[in-house]
Amino acid sequence: MKRVLFLVLLLLNLLAFAFSRGWLGTPAPEGEPERLTNQLNPERIVLRPAETPHAEEAKPKAPEPVPSPETTQAPAPAAAPANDAKAPAAKAANGHDETCVALTGLSEAQADNLAQNLRAATAAVRATHETATAPSSWWVHIPASGGKEAAERRVAELRSLGIEDLFIMQEPGPNQYAVSLGLFKSEAKAQQHLAMLQNKRVRTAAIATRNTVVHRVEMRGSAAAVDTMSASRVVRQSGATIGECKP
Repeated sequence: MKRVLFLVLLLLNLLAFAFSRGWLGTPAPEGEPERLTNQLNPERIVLRPAETPHAEEAKPKAPEPVPSPETTQAPAPAAAPANDAKAPAAKAANGHDETCVALTGLSEAQADNLAQNLRAATAAVRATHETATAPSSWWVHIPASGGKEAAERRVAELRSLGIEDLFIMQEPGPNQYAVSLGLFKSEAKAQQHLAMLQNKRVRTAAIATRNTVVHRVEMRGSAAAVDTMSASRVVRQSGATIGECKP
């Protein structure tokens, strides 16, 4: 009897569970208050009005600004091509296609006179008097040290070694009482003489370069104008040597 009662109760519980799950039919719908209470954090729910899909497109657009006549500029006209006849002259004035000839072997007075004559003869070339310092000779000597008596002792020692071509410098200045052993027009000859003295055990001899101021006249201009003036009577009578200008 107890087993029958237990089975009946179990069956009733199963039916109640099935009914609550809706397995035996749809339960009655819950009201709005019950649904809100069953939700998590119902106070955070905010209702928003629905947006129209084409609301953004319906907004009027601001008209684009129209450029004023003052701000509209016409394109600048192209520059007119330069006259072909003036192009060679402009190049020569700017240093392009320009020829330079140097007239050397002149004294200061001769260079001044030649430059003036060339400028008076033509305006097609520019004649300028230029100067430069260049070595003119190489001096083999024993530098001054100890005054006149020391120089005389050195001369006696040199003569004992068989060296006779020498003398003591007497002019006031830094080379006074130096012993001169030779003056040469080329550095190679001076080096050769110094080597000979060193072979004779002369250890204090040295070479000093003597410079001089060189004067020249430079002619610059177009090749035709420079060639014409190079063959002119003014240049021929000056006796100058014609060569190229050095940079």
